[in-house]
Amino acid sequence: MSRCTSRWLPVAALSVGAENVFIFALPVLLCLLAASSAQGADGAAARDVSIPGTGLSLRVPPGVAVSPGISASPGVATLFLEVEPIRSFSRNGVISKADVLAQRAALAKGRAKVADGWSEDGLDEIVSLPTGGFAVIYPQYSEFEICDLRFTMNAAFFVGDQRVILRYSLPPAAIIAQDPVFFSHDVAGCEADTIWKDPGPDLFKRFHEAVKAGRLGTAANAWYADFTTILASLHRKIPSR
Repeated sequence: MSRCTSRWLPVAALSVGAENVFIFALPVLLCLLAASSAQGADGAAARDVSIPGTGLSLRVPPGVAVSPGISASPGVATLFLEVEPIRSFSRNGVISKADVLAQRAALAKGRAKVADGWSEDGLDEIVSLPTGGFAVIYPQYSEFEICDLRFTMNAAFFVGDQRVILRYSLPPAAIIAQDPVFFSHDVAGCEADTIWKDPGPDLFKRFHEAVKAGRLGTAANAWYADFTTILASLHRKIPSR
């Protein structure tokens, strides 16, 4: 995992409809992970990872597991790649085809819209992609219940008639140890030994704003910085000759 200190800095703002869209400068020159010669602390180079069926690739730090599935490797930061044709969504599912089409229309106009099984209220953002177009990025800190605690940053965008979602997850142990003010060990009725302290929109907003600003421990800060760096590395694959 990197210890990149760069951030996406808004260098311009424009109005799209009723919303402001920030155009971000990519941290290619500020972060080793975004360079082709990037190396980890152990000398291992970042690697190109293809997003299946899209013609796009990402630069992924050494030590990060990459999975097309849904189960993270225990104790390891994991990048999940999901590519789904719009036609694969049903008319009446938890996420319907209409939801996904509405999301594509919103992103085409530079408007943030989440179409997932959950969302943290008010924490979604629109960002420009280095390959053109926009993505919506949003965190997941819990899923439906007080006992659940997780750290996943997501980015959703479209390539033609396919929706791509990148999910970057980190096991919680290091973040819990370094940022204890956000967590509780009063876990009556839960199988976990640590949960969020007073989980809800206010707590999640404070945590999210702190991690974006780099004000938390090294594990949380690196998790968010790695996510933004991976997304900023999106590029078109060069066809092999």
